Amino acid sequence: MSPPPPDSPYAPPASRLDTGPPEKERLASTGQRFADYLVDYVTMVVLYVVLGSVTGVLDGQTRGESVLLSSVLFLFYYAVLESLFGTTVGKLLTGVRVVSEDGGEPSLAQVLGRTFARMIPFEPFSLLGGQGRPVGWHDSLSRTRVIRIR
Repeated sequence: MSPPPPDSPYAPPASRLDTGPPEKERLASTGQRFADYLVDYVTMVVLYVVLGSVTGVLDGQTRGESVLLSSVLFLFYYAVLESLFGTTVGKLLTGVRVVSEDGGEPSLAQVLGRTFARMIPFEPFSLLGGQGRPVGWHDSLSRTRVIRIR
């Protein structure tokens, strides 16, 4: 038996799923990536101060404790938000999200790779260039991309 013609009311609904790799035009712009960075940085500073104040860790802490707290917060912030939602506060505000290189949801390993790659010295400078559509080291090493969703 052959399937009904596509214009038949009995034909199943059809939709095109865009699961291919993100085209260069869909990649987030340099301005969006910079805004993401600034918003995420400010958000983490606020979280650090609030968390440190609530727990009392900021009172008399050593330099090592400060670095440890900020590192744990940094890892937690990016890893949790990007693995659960594919976005951070900054990305949410600028209308972008993280996807895998093939356009699908990033795996936990990819998100952790992105997070740890951000700790490479001078890594933020890797986003400069790219003809307005940057791909940073934390993107290329983890085989992910940041695309516009609106």
